[in-house]
Amino acid sequence: MARSLAELTLSRVCDYLSAMGVELTREVTLQALNLVEAGLASEQENPLQYVMTRIHDHFAIQKPDLPTTAPPVTRGSMSFKP
Repeated sequence: MARSLAELTLSRVCDYLSAMGVELTREVTLQALNLVEAGLASEQENPLQYVMTRIHDHFAIQKPDLPTTAPPVTRGSMSFKP
C-alpha cells in the first residue's frame, strides 16, 4: 500500500532523529509532526526538503564524533647513507 507524503516525511524525520541519537519520546514526535505540518503547509514542492533544512533549528542534534580516517602524516628519515 502506498504511503502518503505526510507519512513518508514523518517516517524519514523520525528515522533521521533516531539515527542521530535523539530519543523518540512523545514530545519529540509531536515536535517532528509540527515540523512536518509546517512543511506540508509551505509553498515548496517537496516538504521533505523543507523539513530537513530546518530540522537542526528545532532539535538539539549533536554531531557524532567520527574517528580519523588515517593516522597523521609525520615526516621521517630513511637514513640513506652512501
